[in-house]
Amino acid sequence: MLSMTERSKGSRSPEKLQVVPRLKRYVYGPLKARQSVRFLVLQPGSECDPLIGSLEVGSLDLADIEQLLPYEAISYVWGNCDRHFELICDGDILTLTQSIHDALHRVRLPDQPRRLWADQVCINQEDGAERSQQVRLMNSVYKNAKNVLVWLGSDLDGVAEKAERTVRELNEAFKDTEAHAAFKLNYEENLATQSLKPWIPLAKLTKLPWVIWIVQEIGTTAPATLYWGDTEIDWEELSFVATVLNGQYYHFRTRFSINTSSISYLRRRFVEPDTAYYDRNKGHFAYELHKARPLLAGDNRDRIYAFLGHYSINKGGKELQNLTADYSKSLKDVYIDVAVRILRGAQDLVMLSSAHYDVPDWRYLPLHILGSPSVPHRASKDTKPDLTIDEDARILHIRGVRVDVLTTTSWQIRKTAFQIRQGAQETKERKGDWGNNLQREELDDTSANKPPTSRISATSSALPYDHRQSAFFAFIQTLTNGCVSFDRSRPYSTISSEEFLAGGAAYLTRYAQPPSSSASRPASSSSVTIQSQSQTFSPLSSISHDRDRGDSTVRVNENGNASPVTTNFLSSHSELVSPDIHALSCNGDPFKWSREAVMVTRHRRFAVARKGYFVLRPGRLQENDVVVVLRGGTVPFLLRRGGWVLVGECYVHGLMDGEKWETEGVEEEVFSIR
Repeated sequence: MLSMTERSKGSRSPEKLQVVPRLKRYVYGPLKARQSVRFLVLQPGSECDPLIGSLEVGSLDLADIEQLLPYEAISYVWGNCDRHFELICDGDILTLTQSIHDALHRVRLPDQPRRLWADQVCINQEDGAERSQQVRLMNSVYKNAKNVLVWLGSDLDGVAEKAERTVRELNEAFKDTEAHAAFKLNYEENLATQSLKPWIPLAKLTKLPWVIWIVQEIGTTAPATLYWGDTEIDWEELSFVATVLNGQYYHFRTRFSINTSSISYLRRRFVEPDTAYYDRNKGHFAYELHKARPLLAGDNRDRIYAFLGHYSINKGGKELQNLTADYSKSLKDVYIDVAVRILRGAQDLVMLSSAHYDVPDWRYLPLHILGSPSVPHRASKDTKPDLTIDEDARILHIRGVRVDVLTTTSWQIRKTAFQIRQGAQETKERKGDWGNNLQREELDDTSANKPPTSRISATSSALPYDHRQSAFFAFIQTLTNGCVSFDRSRPYSTISSEEFLAGGAAYLTRYAQPPSSSASRPASSSSVTIQSQSQTFSPLSSISHDRDRGDSTVRVNENGNASPVTTNFLSSHSELVSPDIHALSCNGDPFKWSREAVMVTRHRRFAVARKGYFVLRPGRLQENDVVVVLRGGTVPFLLRRGGWVLVGECYVHGLMDGEKWETEGVEEEVFSIR
């Protein structure tokens, strides 16, 4: 007797009980050739019919590919691993999880067989050796499929059709210059006036779970179709729309809770560019593992093994190229083995940038990598990694230079810090070119909240000072990783520092108002104060201030918002912000700066080092952690004393272009990191 289950809303009708002879459990036969795989021939049927099929063996050997019968590969999220559902396979019972059971029901044709590959059916999951061997063929399986069928699950809220229509309309709009310009006007400058309701279906679509294997399943050149309930969505259209939204409409995505990052990341991720990389990050294995952390994995060893077919492996040295799947190893051993293989063949320290708090672990949601492969930073100048690894003791010995010690830290910065929150009235007042004069807002001036007389100031090109030497410039650059992704449409080297400064000034003068709950909070020992006194910031920087009013002060409160001594009147009281910053802000783009600051600072802390350097570092930092520049590192790192423990990478203004390597008499040492 086949099992029967009640279906949720949006699924098919309950299956009818089917009377069949008592069957035995299906037993897999061995796969004798290394390139052999099984294919499921799924027989036709109507909704309530039981699943019936058979398994056939085929070869993915290059010599046999042309003779291989066409097939389609199924991608899906495993979900609950309990196998309460059944497929009659070659006359016996093969048990299934609900997810693959529903997927097979959805893609089954009514009038003819369908030749499919699905890992849960075509691989003997109870045979560890077979799993390890078949994982090596996964990229070839999906690359040679005539189509990839992605099962997203049942449409429980009945919004799939509306989501598909929205994707189709956005795809058409983004490919039409005039339509795209109209969208940009409505959903950038007039964003606060737009209704939330039309975007709910798309938001639900983008929040559906994506499993780790999908990175190669739909990251190849094979065409893909997404199935969500009874609706079909074209993958090329969805991935194109997600890429546009992800790259150009940060505040739109935030307002409507549209999560396009994973979808944009998956687009052609396993396809090596024919020409020089537009995004060089895609050519680095450690970075690929880092970016895939938000994806789901039933077995966390698959966070490594799902990338065995990625072209970046061939660029990482012989040891990395010899990496194979081995499910007999523990998770910790798999991760450490990969880290060792990457470091031994490394020409950079991206592996260390992606590791935080001492061990490599790709299970958790990542911080934004400051030292990704494509950043222009050169903290160690042109040096290459000089390291050895003691595998038995699990110690990394690496050469570098000790720079400074952290003394003062801020609150941990929340992920919503520096987020621009617009009101409808505010948008109407500020609509138009950012070059227009800043319109001042008027708020009630109560004596209880009246701010003191200190002022935030910075030099501008109109003044006899170099703004690049100001503490204000150092501050806004530290909070954005040097604004390295400020404008991806242009090479970083062509964007002037004045533009970065203007963007930070525009955000500061217009939007840096923290929540009212923190407005009256007194400054605590966790606050960071940036003053114009020489001992509070790097000798490389200086800040101008109003001689009549005294020293300038900026603080970072617990919400991560830059604020003056009192936090609630920054952008509404002009006496807090000097005229030079107001002048700079008129030509600045606060949205670009805000997007960078939100992405870079979340879950990090701002700190000041003993010599005055401004530092952005991991959230679990402690005072007295040591700033070092390691050979081959694009960014500095933080180490903790006591046998040297890696805390993580950091941004240190004044050390990002090899300045420490140019210091006379600099002495290198070997750091032994546990």
